[in-house]
Amino acid sequence: MNTCKSPFLLWLSVVLVCVLSACIDKRDLQENTLIVHILAEPKGLHPTNNNDAYQKMIFQCTQKRLVMMDLASGKMTPDVLESFPELLSDSLTYKCKIRPGIRWDDGSNLSVADIVFSIKAIVCPGVNNPDIKSIFKNLEDVVEDPIDRQVFYVKMKERYFDNSSMLSYVVVIQEKEWDPRSILIKQSFSVLFGDQVSVEDKPILDQFISSFNHSDKSRVPKFLNGLGPYQVTDWQTGSSITLTRKSNWWGKSSNRLSEKAFPERIIFRVIREMESVVLALKREEIDITSELSAAAMIRLQEKAYFNRNYKTDYVGSFSYTYMGMNMRPENGRLPYFTDKRVRRAMAHVLPVDEIIAVIAKGKANRIAGFIQPGQIEYDKNLPLIDYNLEQARNLLEESGWKDTDGDNIRDKIIDGKRVPFSFGLSYMISPVTTEMVRMIKTEFYKAGLEVRPEPMEFSVFYQNAFAHQFDAMLGSWSSSALPEDPRQIWHTESWASGGSNFVGFGSSYSDSLIETANRELNPAVRKEILQDIQRVIYEEQPYVFLFNATRKVAAHKRFKNISFHVERPHLQLNNLELDPNWQNNSPE
Repeated sequence: MNTCKSPFLLWLSVVLVCVLSACIDKRDLQENTLIVHILAEPKGLHPTNNNDAYQKMIFQCTQKRLVMMDLASGKMTPDVLESFPELLSDSLTYKCKIRPGIRWDDGSNLSVADIVFSIKAIVCPGVNNPDIKSIFKNLEDVVEDPIDRQVFYVKMKERYFDNSSMLSYVVVIQEKEWDPRSILIKQSFSVLFGDQVSVEDKPILDQFISSFNHSDKSRVPKFLNGLGPYQVTDWQTGSSITLTRKSNWWGKSSNRLSEKAFPERIIFRVIREMESVVLALKREEIDITSELSAAAMIRLQEKAYFNRNYKTDYVGSFSYTYMGMNMRPENGRLPYFTDKRVRRAMAHVLPVDEIIAVIAKGKANRIAGFIQPGQIEYDKNLPLIDYNLEQARNLLEESGWKDTDGDNIRDKIIDGKRVPFSFGLSYMISPVTTEMVRMIKTEFYKAGLEVRPEPMEFSVFYQNAFAHQFDAMLGSWSSSALPEDPRQIWHTESWASGGSNFVGFGSSYSDSLIETANRELNPAVRKEILQDIQRVIYEEQPYVFLFNATRKVAAHKRFKNISFHVERPHLQLNNLELDPNWQNNSPE
């Protein structure tokens, strides 16, 4: 017998399936799981070998340091130490004491040996952390007190305006877990700094270094545990990283905000496309984001139901966006940007005001240098570089870049060959940067320059930057209200060692300014030297400084204790407590 389904019944079945699917898929907003949006996953979570913004965000929940940045005050505060390090009368030695009661997950107490090992692991030659290693160049020794086993002394080689901040880079790791044969602890700091390991010790130390640097130590959850209240329990590559609250954590009774652990789980969810982020917020699939574009924020704030469910704000920051130019091209890369006249031409061509209006919707401020308004060394007298195509063309002509074949792309004879000014611009994939590059490409063509967009993933982008494998790059740096140390980004040693001086800026003069500033303990004198450095960088134009942007932050109101801070990640994630009185507000 033939049967026939009516159109109404067919429609009704489809509707019921959709409704049931929505019910199944919609997450339980009473569940004590905090979902935090990130644009990209960290390169790794190795305690010494990785150093990026997303790693630091996760480490606030999983790891402990000697001293840490307090989000609320914007100041350094003791973490595993009982009090802030005491600077002794020689101005070179810090006395430190471990807080009582800190224990590893196996029940053993944190020891000075663990701290000494953690620092030796950073400075050990062969350990793959050149950008962090340079920060410890001024360290001489770490010595345990012969009487009080909870006290140790950190000895520095030279006076430095902010020697204590070095301690904030020490993520404390357990010696017996990372070095069960106690190989590294037997090597003195003088031997490690001099890279003079004995012939007898070198093979076994090399084995330790190989194991310590292994990629598993950056990604496999069982190796990512620390002294913090959460541990990594799952990492879905390219998708999410899950932290789970420890049941036996030593700091359960702590009153410090940084040591609260209200969420049972914290999931860092990777969403790259801004439209997908907006959709996830509308569906309440994420609780926290500080990665919204200005356009997305404005659009969401127009929705009444979104405003009922989320608290939002435009939060100031000490971060800035830049276009960096490779001043020391290697491995066959062409010398597009070795002439400072060319670099200044780039600054005249780049449409910063238009980018701020279109991309940032006016929620950003133009900048002229690497130190931002609000930082004590800021030089307010540096003028902004205006958009001026005619000036850019003149500078390019002076430097020998002319259009000799009428194709509207300038060219120049280099090593006997005619080379068109067609350079690669690398950037991390996102809708915002993609649109920014499109605007840059259009404007640069007006000046006779061809931009070849080179989009790439976060990890590949920074791998190429550290290896100097780029022509130009769009990047950003995050700083803080603390006094600025330009060594990491602007000293030539940080270029030669594969550190954060990606573009190869610097000379003996600029290096001497940096070194003099870092030895100066008088803040007023140091400010003058830092302003000299700003002016040198301004003249040499290694970066086109674009803007200092506000962070567009949203937090779901189902959590209490929402307080936005200038310092990243802008909220104390572990202190967000599920509100039992919160009522769901579904979309209208």
